[in-house]
Amino acid sequence: MNTKARNHKSDILDELLSEITPEEQRITEKRMLLAARIEDAMKVKGWKKGDLAREMNKQPSIITRWLSGTHNFESDTLFELEEKLGINLITVQERHKEQILHFHLNISQAIKTDDCLNMANETKPNYSIAVRATTNQASC
Repeated sequence: MNTKARNHKSDILDELLSEITPEEQRITEKRMLLAARIEDAMKVKGWKKGDLAREMNKQPSIITRWLSGTHNFESDTLFELEEKLGINLITVQERHKEQILHFHLNISQAIKTDDCLNMANETKPNYSIAVRATTNQASC
């Protein structure tokens, strides 16, 4: 028996494939890869369709549909499959929580009345720091 793949030309198949958008083709490929991943995990565990159906509390016909490569899974089903088969099927990246701290800084200093009058007439320095600038006005 020859099990080697051979090329086959079909006008009907070419016509059907030309009607599929690249996005539909990409989704179909991913669904088929997902089904293959599930089937591979079943083989590793030594499970048949009936074994997975029993574990998932589903009918064997549902498992057949899942393994067809055309099924549109719900996320809960994928999460349960991951748990039962001991594999990762999807990756969800955790968002890092960003914490922003806001603070205000008030600085005060006791000065003499004469110094206060001198300071009011002086040119104010320009500080380039990442804190909200406060004016150094005397309140005498």
